[in-house]
Amino acid sequence: MTPLQFLNKRFSALMSGDYGFVYDSYHCDAPFLRQFHDRKDYIDFARQQLASIVVTDWRCLRHRIIDEKQQESLLVMNITVGERTQFFYELALLIETGSGWRYHSAQKLGVDDYTGSPDLIDFSHFDTATPKIRF
Repeated sequence: MTPLQFLNKRFSALMSGDYGFVYDSYHCDAPFLRQFHDRKDYIDFARQQLASIVVTDWRCLRHRIIDEKQQESLLVMNITVGERTQFFYELALLIETGSGWRYHSAQKLGVDDYTGSPDLIDFSHFDTATPKIRF
């Protein structure tokens, strides 16, 4: 499976409420897993808290190869929470494992952080962002 196929599958699972797959798609060293050690706890949380978040659109703009087992994918997405729509960019770190690609962490930029055209954003906008928070 390619990184893009992995992302498609992950977003499809998120949009369909398959939170077990979303949990399983995290890399074992993902910072996220420090917050949710237990798969069942995450699924319960997600059903209660994330079910109201709808990914209405997403796409991968480009990839940056870090090494043969790691790459970053620059994503753009729209989500809706209740009546509010949010648009943001995400720089996702993907790591290839013996079980395929896994989601490690990401850095986000909102419309206040980057006001240009989505087609013109590139990795340098994330490289120079402060503070640099990966979750």
